[in-house]
Amino acid sequence: MSGEDAPGSRLARALVQYVRYSVDHPYATIREVHRDEGRDVVDLELEIDLAQDRAVPILHREPVRIVFASADDLVAPRVLSLRDDFPSGQVHTNLDHEVDGLCLCIWEEGWHDLSRNLTGQALVERIRWWFAGMADGSLHAEEQVLEPLIATTSDTIVFPSGSIAGPWFIDKVHQGGGSMTLIMSRERKDAEDFRLDIFQRVLPSQVHGALANRPYDMGSLVELTARLGFNLKAELRAWLIEPEQLAAASERRALFLLLVPKRRTDEGEDESYEAWVYTPSETLAELGEKLGMTSSYEDGGRLRTGAALPGAVEPADLKTIRLFSWRIVQRLDRATARQFAGSARAEDARLVAIGAGAIGSNVIMNATHAGLGTWTIIDNDIVLPHNTVRQTQANWAVGHPKAQVLACEADAILAEGGNDLIVADVLRVGAETGRILAAMREADLVVDFSASPAVVGYLADQDVRRASSFFFGPDGSDLVALDEGHGRTVLLDEIEAQYFLAVAACPALEGHLATARTDRIRYANACQDLSRPLPPWQVHMLSGLAAGRLPSLLEDVAPSAWVWRLDPDTGSVLPIRLDVQATSRFASDMLRVSVSGSVIDAMRAYRQKAAPNETGGILIGTFDLVRNVLHVVAALPAPPDSRQAPTYFVRGAQDLRPLVDDLAGATAGRLRYVGEWHSHPDGAAARPSSDDEAVFTYLRQQLDPAGAPYAMIICGCEETWLRTAWQDRGQVEGVISYDDA
Repeated sequence: MSGEDAPGSRLARALVQYVRYSVDHPYATIREVHRDEGRDVVDLELEIDLAQDRAVPILHREPVRIVFASADDLVAPRVLSLRDDFPSGQVHTNLDHEVDGLCLCIWEEGWHDLSRNLTGQALVERIRWWFAGMADGSLHAEEQVLEPLIATTSDTIVFPSGSIAGPWFIDKVHQGGGSMTLIMSRERKDAEDFRLDIFQRVLPSQVHGALANRPYDMGSLVELTARLGFNLKAELRAWLIEPEQLAAASERRALFLLLVPKRRTDEGEDESYEAWVYTPSETLAELGEKLGMTSSYEDGGRLRTGAALPGAVEPADLKTIRLFSWRIVQRLDRATARQFAGSARAEDARLVAIGAGAIGSNVIMNATHAGLGTWTIIDNDIVLPHNTVRQTQANWAVGHPKAQVLACEADAILAEGGNDLIVADVLRVGAETGRILAAMREADLVVDFSASPAVVGYLADQDVRRASSFFFGPDGSDLVALDEGHGRTVLLDEIEAQYFLAVAACPALEGHLATARTDRIRYANACQDLSRPLPPWQVHMLSGLAAGRLPSLLEDVAPSAWVWRLDPDTGSVLPIRLDVQATSRFASDMLRVSVSGSVIDAMRAYRQKAAPNETGGILIGTFDLVRNVLHVVAALPAPPDSRQAPTYFVRGAQDLRPLVDDLAGATAGRLRYVGEWHSHPDGAAARPSSDDEAVFTYLRQQLDPAGAPYAMIICGCEETWLRTAWQDRGQVEGVISYDDA
């Protein structure tokens, strides 16, 4: 290219150079390059790869014109079809009045970002891809929303969520930066005069297709609506002579609000409404005169407007009435918020939150932004000044109940509220107990954010559909998520017990509970008014992970346990999924005991390895003295100094004390010794012998006075037998049969 005929646009030069000088076949031929009123124009003929079956009659060779509007490429180039018989009415096309032709909608991305990597080759391939997609019908996917019928501009009108059918009234007007934003309401507001009268009509239903040329004047709008089967001029004339419009016609302007129902096909049902909003440059009086319907006159120094006599006023050319169009947006309800959040969930979830503190407040607000569902927030604390560092509640909320403030904040996020609150402590019976129990029974998911093991136990005992618990590790750099799954085959406290064992056994969780921070800050003058320093960014990061886990919890069937470990120095996060075992559960009126499936598996493996000798070891578990619950989570192998024979087993003690102490230390004292287990040989029932009864008597003598529960388990060939006792709570026996026996 010579300097004289070289385009001014960088992208235009790159395009021409690629097509003319590419070594590989560019699938394009230049017809002409010229300039038109300061714009670079490149005419190409493109070769299109077409599928055998075509939904739209695209040709193998398509002529196009690319108009580069600015030399600095700050404006996206327009791509027009040069085919006289190009199929009209297609989606992703529009008539462009600025360049006079059928414009192909090539760009979805923001041009300023896209242009930074757009080479001449990429531009050619982008247009070829567009034609191929148009031909096979894939350019607009079935799941995509319907295309608008006309384009809009920058002034904005905001409608409430839900149906856009109206009727509508102006609620507020915001002006600034040279643009205006109207806030609409379904209720009439008489307190303020916005100098605009709304003319609202519903047009006949339309099938979405090509973008129509946007009307810039009344004549074009009348012609467009006439093509859609609507007589705008007649409707407008009748409206202008109504007394309400005539009363202040010289001071007010019209706001045209035209609603167009849209459907995908002729036979289909209406899927949505499209709103077109225009404001003419004239007042109502001037508009009426140009339409030949009204006339204005002086009356005592005041300009008045009335209906004109037939033929008294000559109508003006409607093309002279300029129109200003508005961009249409709608406030978000939860369903729409879920779409923007990328959620496939179709319905609102009913959620209960116990705790409105650091993790609870952040997760609830995050999940509400994503439209997950409605919350009933249960918390009895008030907002204190130091809470504002890590919680969503701000300084204005100090002194108010956390639950009340959080519910108010959550209701303010979307156009749809529905959140509830209960200022109460779930662990204390009181006036709100009935409301709490009812809310939990009706919820799809009850989430514990309290970081209290007592609340975990409380939820395990309640009649709920599903319960989860989210909490931070002691130093605030780990997030734990425990969930029961559908059907509650493993209860929340049983999952917590298995989590304690994983903390002690998994190398990746070393120090998770054992290295709790000891630095404290006193935030008030009572002896327990202490709080640990914790950077807000860590809270937000881990809370974001928790909020991201919530939607999948609602869909997942199986119970689960996760730990995310955050490295505060690098910001990296290590996700660790813990194995949740099925449990066998036995109970009396006074006592409940659960045995994890891993306990049975371990005992059977040790038994098989020791055969034909008997073997055994100690049991590790955790218990709740208030709820009278024991969880057995581990069976350890026989110590090396044990005595084993085909007819007896005597457990040794070598290295047991340090091992038990290590388990307790790794879990902040939650895992403990809770009893003994041993095996019986083939042919012997898994029932206690006289020697076994003596062992149990010994356990009672040693452990009963200490107030802790104790268990004895016998692992046989076909089943396992269990007995648990606990002071005045009595004892429970049970049998666990093997599925493969």
